[in-house]
Amino acid sequence: MNTLQTLLPPGLIPLDGGWQLVEMPLASGVDSDSYAEAAVAAPVCAAHVPGDVNGDLFAAGLLPDPLVGLNSGPYSARVPCRSWWYRTTFATPETLLDGRTLPPFAELRLEGLDIHADVWLNGAHLGHHASAFIPFAKDVTQVLRPRGEENLLVVRLTTGREVAEAHLDSDFPLLSTVPTEAGRGYPLRGFRKRVFLRKPAYSWGWDWSPALPTCGITGPASLRFHEAFEIDHVALCATLPEGSARVDARIELRSRLSVVKTTFGRVRLRLTEPDTGRVFETAADDVLVRGGMTDVRLSLDIPDPALWWPNGSGAQPLYTVEAWLDCDGRTAAIRPFQWGLRTIERECRPGVYRFKVNGMPVFVQGANWVPSDHLVGRTSPERLERLVEEAAFAHFNCLRVWGGGRYELDAFYEACDRRGILLWHDFMAACSPLPYDNPEFAGLCRDEARYQVRRLQRHPCMLQWCGNNEVGQAFEWRPNDFRNGEPADAFYYDELPRIVMAEAPGTPYTPTSPYGGRDSVDDPHVGDSHHWIVMRPDSRFWSCPEYWDGRDIPLFNSEYGYGGPCSLASTRQYLGTETPDLRSAEGREHTNTFYDIPRVDFSIAEHYGAKENRPLEEYILLGGLCQGLNLGYSLESLRANDHTWGGLFWMYDDSWGENGWTIIDHYLRRKISYYAVRRALAPRKLLLRRGGAAFGGTEGEILLLAINAGDSPLCCTVEAGYRRYDGTDATGATAPIQMIHIDVPPRTKGAVVATFPMPTVEELRRGTIMAAPVSGEEDANGLEGVVWRSGPHRSIDWPAAAPRVVRAEANGDDLVVTVETDAYAHAVHFLLGDDARPDDNYFDLLPGERRVVRIPDAARTVASIAVDAWR
Repeated sequence: MNTLQTLLPPGLIPLDGGWQLVEMPLASGVDSDSYAEAAVAAPVCAAHVPGDVNGDLFAAGLLPDPLVGLNSGPYSARVPCRSWWYRTTFATPETLLDGRTLPPFAELRLEGLDIHADVWLNGAHLGHHASAFIPFAKDVTQVLRPRGEENLLVVRLTTGREVAEAHLDSDFPLLSTVPTEAGRGYPLRGFRKRVFLRKPAYSWGWDWSPALPTCGITGPASLRFHEAFEIDHVALCATLPEGSARVDARIELRSRLSVVKTTFGRVRLRLTEPDTGRVFETAADDVLVRGGMTDVRLSLDIPDPALWWPNGSGAQPLYTVEAWLDCDGRTAAIRPFQWGLRTIERECRPGVYRFKVNGMPVFVQGANWVPSDHLVGRTSPERLERLVEEAAFAHFNCLRVWGGGRYELDAFYEACDRRGILLWHDFMAACSPLPYDNPEFAGLCRDEARYQVRRLQRHPCMLQWCGNNEVGQAFEWRPNDFRNGEPADAFYYDELPRIVMAEAPGTPYTPTSPYGGRDSVDDPHVGDSHHWIVMRPDSRFWSCPEYWDGRDIPLFNSEYGYGGPCSLASTRQYLGTETPDLRSAEGREHTNTFYDIPRVDFSIAEHYGAKENRPLEEYILLGGLCQGLNLGYSLESLRANDHTWGGLFWMYDDSWGENGWTIIDHYLRRKISYYAVRRALAPRKLLLRRGGAAFGGTEGEILLLAINAGDSPLCCTVEAGYRRYDGTDATGATAPIQMIHIDVPPRTKGAVVATFPMPTVEELRRGTIMAAPVSGEEDANGLEGVVWRSGPHRSIDWPAAAPRVVRAEANGDDLVVTVETDAYAHAVHFLLGDDARPDDNYFDLLPGERRVVRIPDAARTVASIAVDAWR
């Protein structure tokens, strides 16, 4: 039985505890006999809400961890073939938990039902639900037991596979175009008829995901008692006249008394500014409150507003928003929420595709987001907060929420608001046409769009809505099949833009990604591009950092990637053994179907030299360094050239342990590449590039560029020129050391601050062009030394470097470590456990350079801290 504990929003009673899970044959359906049996049958285990069947079976010890080794097989064989019945009991409260009288109207709300669900309360069938992307909500005022009496709530769920399989192939002529992983040797991954279901597509298997269909109550369950008069919704939109802000509010009122009776009320709106505490208020008197919904528009002006900026471009102040309705002697209030005052616009013109925040162009940098756990019901707000925190620490300002996953919990969007992480947000459609010519299915899609756009409108993190992922590309992949388009074209290109315009005015919309071009949907010179050069058959593209210095790089790169291995601890964990073998059957299952080990071996051989029977620890080190090189170098070049305004790589997080694309693994451990990405995306950055490509100059010179994404100038002195790797004197060098004063304005993509002649071949054997800020200059804080990459590491005559710790001091629970080297040292890293989270790791040190690194929660290791480097 549920214990009613805390009051959340006004009148809301949580029903998340005390659930049981009953397993029954798939044929046990909506009939009264099946319901009666499920209401009394012995449960197979306890059920967690929010949760899912896979997670419950594992938690109960009935099946092994589905995310380890080959254990997903028993789940995918069992769960879709059965019906799963959730049940709980709860008492109708005497009053609300704060002692107030119980309001007259009661609503049952189930935030996530995945997917085909039937719901009963006290034996009354409340209805069928067929979408994991919209909540089930039903008026239960007449069904609820009297106060103090017990209620029985029963929910029948299936994965939906049986519903999809009931469709004939002929029902949808484009079914054969739906991709699976069978052609890449993974026949269990992918289910073509998934397109008939509104649920997370990745759960049927993807190149980075096992076949582990979801099923369960994946969101909160609650009973909501409604007043006669309430505020249903508050939507805000800002404009920025010179030196001030104009806030327009749309407030929706709800009257439940009678559709034919009216009354008058007063609506009040208040915004409280953080830090200053300034209060801005407006009101509307004598508002005619109709039965059902009444729309009220209010506006207010804010002089010298506190603007919300993306991470790295400024602060993220959040105003507190409150609203009240005074009506018939009662006051109804919304639950206060946080809102960031900012404007977003997308600029599209020949040669330009970029976003402006508060009127200023912003380079959009980050990665693609997928659901962070295949057991979706156990995804916690704390897990989402940690992942967003790690993205912000890596200097992301954007995540692209991919269309084969799910809409996340509120905690995700709130964390992005606080951390300045913009969201390019797909609707949930990916790589496949949809049977939109089915009226019932089309209705589910429209309801989903209206609900989610309305739900997320108030979040300042929302950068852009996108109709789908790569569905537009299907026209080019299969031109004969799509010569007449596909049924959902009207949804993506007509209906969705109207929904976004109505529910989230001021938020850009694009129908598909990639998108742009007269002759191709993926023209890199028009819109956004999925620039997957690493997928080309020609191996010279498998690991080619300098490719990103060319002139033909996309205007906005919204998806591309390079793979790399997880840490040894994570590899052991996801393979379920202390002696993991990535070439075993288990290793193959946990290796991305595109990103195969030969590609990693090629990259390692290209940069570090070939080697037979390389130990796993060395493979992890060098594979991680190669992933970091390719991602870091590409992001630097995208940031620095004058025409590219977006770099979002594939992908950021993992739904299970895998040898694959991410920089944060499923166990929330940073991969080696995380640190290379963080350094590449630093708000202030020096880099060296060959002239004559994307950055100007001539072929025979080396350019020193400075990036300044922040909101203040970068002014400091840099020591730059030719230096030998061993730190010895280089008098008479072709490019002698210079002291260069740089003064780079705020929000500058890549300014050339110095040029150097190309060193001779003999000089490049022993050294290269290096640049570093002069130590002690306050404005140079955070600016790191850089080297020009004259060739792969295997071609360099490396000196014997001995990086060492010269100081280690406890600072509270943290450890602050100073590291230096006498000669150039590559991949300097701390000898710590895989769960350590130093500010920097696997970095290069110039001769004589010192670097100070903070290691959280490591004060106890002060006496034993040590470093190593690649040799």
